[in-house]
Amino acid sequence: MSNLNTSKERVHFGFIGFGLIGGSIAHAIRLQYPQADIMAYNYYKTAPHPKLELALAQGTLSQIVNDLSDFSCCDVIFLCAPVLTNIAYLEQVKPFLKPDCILTDVGSVKGDIHQAVEKLSLSSYFIGGHPMAGSEKTGYENSDASYLRNCCYVLTPTSCVSQDKVDFLRQFVSASGANCVIMRPEEHDRVTAGISHAPHVISASLVNTVQARDANGNHSLLAAGGFKDITRISSSSPEMWQNICLTNRDSILSFLEDYIDTLSQAKKAIQDSDEAAILEFFRQAKTYRDSFL
Repeated sequence: MSNLNTSKERVHFGFIGFGLIGGSIAHAIRLQYPQADIMAYNYYKTAPHPKLELALAQGTLSQIVNDLSDFSCCDVIFLCAPVLTNIAYLEQVKPFLKPDCILTDVGSVKGDIHQAVEKLSLSSYFIGGHPMAGSEKTGYENSDASYLRNCCYVLTPTSCVSQDKVDFLRQFVSASGANCVIMRPEEHDRVTAGISHAPHVISASLVNTVQARDANGNHSLLAAGGFKDITRISSSSPEMWQNICLTNRDSILSFLEDYIDTLSQAKKAIQDSDEAAILEFFRQAKTYRDSFL
């Protein structure tokens, strides 16, 4: 694997799942490795896959394959389907991994897939990955290498994977313009529950509450900047977020308990017309939020 660190020769990449994030990674690969062979698995097998055909026509993909055995030449395989689907494909792809292959994913939850990797004795291959990038838009047609620029791309290597493999993937991530962060799977899931997963639950809850009150359509008529900003993420894939809630359940529930406590305190301050508490509630939030900028 060490020869991949400096060589721009014909590196072989495979993709299972090829939507917004998978497509964006493939665009980044094409920029770094112009001669790379980039293949994507057509899970329809016999029927043409319009999005894969588009990627092939644009030159992002080198080939579309209908059998996972074609991945036996791959140096790196990206699992870019929903979280539970990625886990299901581990056993299917296992027979076709050459010894120095890197197996990675882009899922928003790391604990469950690491457990599955260990049970399947794939730890020497696997480096969990999560590019903290994306959009409410979906699909390859919206993908672009720019999604990776200036984002945090978390890697969660197993304890058994070689340093050469970690170094290669870290170099690719950094060269794509992302900030590479190495993290333990359990810490990743705890943090993302607060900054990504629970916010989607909160956003969807807000949208559903407004809809329930919108009998005459005036809520949607007047919905403007603030509401649209805070609920933009509710236009994301429902299937993806169902998978995330099912696989990072404990961390999400723990965060939501804290959030409900905070919301209850705000409710009480408003109910009591507690000027100082209300002001401090918004002041504290502003100070911490402004520190991100």
